[in-house]
Amino acid sequence: MASIATRRIDRMLSTPPMPLKNIAKITVTYGENNDCCRTFVKEYIPLMAYGNKHLNFVIQDADGSRQESCQVSLRTGRTVTFNFKLYRYPLQMLQRICDVASEY
Repeated sequence: MASIATRRIDRMLSTPPMPLKNIAKITVTYGENNDCCRTFVKEYIPLMAYGNKHLNFVIQDADGSRQESCQVSLRTGRTVTFNFKLYRYPLQMLQRICDVASEY
């Protein structure tokens, strides 16, 4: 049985890169106790980074004053923010980012 890291690398190399040309920066703010966000950062941020070298990722810890969210900065200057508490699975977050990239 292959390890999770090996399967992740195989998946990155066997699929075409995600076209996220309209996105300039993704800022993720999450708490350590949020398993869904932790999985998103560990598994899906590398998938988005692969093939999108222009993307800048900022990962922040949500202390008491900050809300868990993902802020997507587009090349047009527009910023889209969504609340991580509305998402149950990391794949839903990835799909939302892809939707934002294709929508604007």
